[in-house]
Amino acid sequence: MSSLRGASTRLDRLRMNPNQRPAPMQIALDGPSASGKSTVGAMLAERLGCDFLDTGMMYRAVTYIGTQNRICLEDSEAFGNIAANTSFAINRHENGDWRLCADGQDVTDHLYSEEVNFNVSPVSALPAVRRSLVRQQRDIASAGLVVMAGRDIGTVVLPDAHAKFFLTASAETRAERRTKDTDGQIYQEVLQSIERRDKIDSSRADSPLRAAEDAVTIVTDGLTAEEVVEEILTQLPVDASRAAAPLATGGA
Repeated sequence: MSSLRGASTRLDRLRMNPNQRPAPMQIALDGPSASGKSTVGAMLAERLGCDFLDTGMMYRAVTYIGTQNRICLEDSEAFGNIAANTSFAINRHENGDWRLCADGQDVTDHLYSEEVNFNVSPVSALPAVRRSLVRQQRDIASAGLVVMAGRDIGTVVLPDAHAKFFLTASAETRAERRTKDTDGQIYQEVLQSIERRDKIDSSRADSPLRAAEDAVTIVTDGLTAEEVVEEILTQLPVDASRAAAPLATGGA
C-alpha cells in the first residue's frame, strides 16, 4: 500500500510560499467498474462539504448523445466533436444525489441504459473524447475543493492531486454488488460485462486504467462504503481530515 507522503509534501510547499495562492485541494479516486468509487466519492464529498464529480458520467453522456443521434461507434471524429462542443456541469439534487447536465439539460437518468453500458468503454477509449473531457474535468477541479472519481484521475486528469486513492475489488465481488437480489443468469451476464470492460479499460493505449504510483490502494472486498470512507479520511492531509463532518448514524 502506497503512502501519501508525497501528497502532504506538495501541500506543505503551497503553505510555505506566502506569495503563492494555494491551489484548491483535489482528491482523486480511481478504480475499475463497481469498485465502489462513485458511492464512496459521494459520501466523502458529503463529509468534507465539497463538490463531487464522477467523471464516468461524462463519458456516458457522450455515449448517450452519440447513440441518440445514431452515430456509428467507428466515427471517432463525431464522438470527439460531441465531447468538444458539449458543456458539462454538476449539480446536487435536493435529495442529495449528484446530477450531470449536458448543455444545461439533466441527462443523469439516461446514462445507465443497456445501450450506454455496452458502448461506453469503446467511446471512452477514443483519444479525441478523452482530451476534450479531461480539459473540462480540470476546469471543474480548479473551482474549489473537489472529490473526483474515475479511471485516470490520479494519473492523467489531476496528476498533482493532494490525495490519491485506488479502490479495487475482485470481479466476482463487483458483479455481486451490481446484481444483489437477482438470479444467477443475470450475475453471469454482469460478471462477463465487468471482465470485458476491465480488459478494455486496462489495455487501451490512451490513459489506461492503473493506480498512480503515489496512490493509496484500498481493496474493498468485505468493506462497507462507510468503512472505506473512514479509511480515506485517516489518510488525508490534516486540514481536510479536520473539516470532515461526523458520520451520520446508519451511514450517509
